[in-house]
Amino acid sequence: MKILIFRPSPNKMNLKTYNLQEIGLAKAFIRKGNTCDVAYFGGKDKDHIQKIEFDGDLSLNIIWLHGYGAFREGYYPSLKKYVDNYDIIQVGGYSSFSSCWLNRHVQDKVVNFQGPYFCADNKGDIKKARVWDRTLLPLSHKKNMIVATKSRLATDYIKSKGIEDVTTIGVGLDLENILKEQSQIYDNEFVQKLREQKGDGKYLLYIGVLEERRNIPFLLEVFNEVSKRVPDCKLVLIGKGKEEYVKMCDEKIAQLGIEDRIIRTESLEQKYMKAVYEVSDAFLLPTRYEIFGMVLLEAMYFGLPVFTTYNGGSSTLMNESNGIVIDNFDVNAWADKVAEVISDEALCKRIGENASKTISQEYTWDALADKFLAVYNKRLERSKNS
Repeated sequence: MKILIFRPSPNKMNLKTYNLQEIGLAKAFIRKGNTCDVAYFGGKDKDHIQKIEFDGDLSLNIIWLHGYGAFREGYYPSLKKYVDNYDIIQVGGYSSFSSCWLNRHVQDKVVNFQGPYFCADNKGDIKKARVWDRTLLPLSHKKNMIVATKSRLATDYIKSKGIEDVTTIGVGLDLENILKEQSQIYDNEFVQKLREQKGDGKYLLYIGVLEERRNIPFLLEVFNEVSKRVPDCKLVLIGKGKEEYVKMCDEKIAQLGIEDRIIRTESLEQKYMKAVYEVSDAFLLPTRYEIFGMVLLEAMYFGLPVFTTYNGGSSTLMNESNGIVIDNFDVNAWADKVAEVISDEALCKRIGENASKTISQEYTWDALADKFLAVYNKRLERSKNS
């Protein structure tokens, strides 16, 4: 099968970023004997192709499309010259001009891959969807659309729009990227500091942007209460954010008087993350909205009990045996549960082992590739019979 994975957003992607989902999935397809290219926004430059080599003797092509960006939309004048080269075109999301054009003109080979879902805290996508649903969705032949989604919440969201053929698949880890260069994982000053200061205490971990959606002041309050229940507990905080928000978080830390119990760094290369997960005891993500959350995949893969809200990733990945979903923002409820779990070594180990098994067996790109291919084959079968 010849497949094009197209990301329509007008953002110039950095190929050094370890978790580019399109590339992880494309490599999985190629390992299974398919041909797969990835198309990204290339800005004002002419279309050009970049080859990415992997697994010694395999490669994929990145097509950098000449395009324009406006109002969070990408416009690609040359896209139409590529569509005849593929059996399947997977386009990210249902609400873009590119998605609409593809579904109108070559729907017999189009599969949409949807991540966003309805959430009151996701104001930007809600406003965009309202306009889209009234204007361009009716032009996309929605009764004949085939959609794969990143989460159960996204599936419910898409079905609510009258799109009937929707399959929940999820998101995968690219193990080649997260496990490479493992010989260097302890060769870092921050990692060494974590290992040296650990002792018999507990580390709670947060990795990600410091932003309102991620609810950092609440995280700090939870940690403060946990540290009253669990002696010698520290918070490992890895991430940066906008100056004003970070300043507010710093003020919160000072107000709570927990400066000496937080170990912070703004960023850390991906190759060192395994060492951070290894030394930590639990991962906390009290997010208000999460399309999926690659950090959930990582933390679970490396065997940490994860505490999070009900969101895209947790709705799809987690159950009572492999993680803890707390569907409220009650500081004491969170602190009680976190303290209960991290104080019970056997429970911690059992949840972590179940989490790791879930990801390694079901949520790598190689594990998910067959689910995508089944959806693609359904698209081709329907097109053949229409």
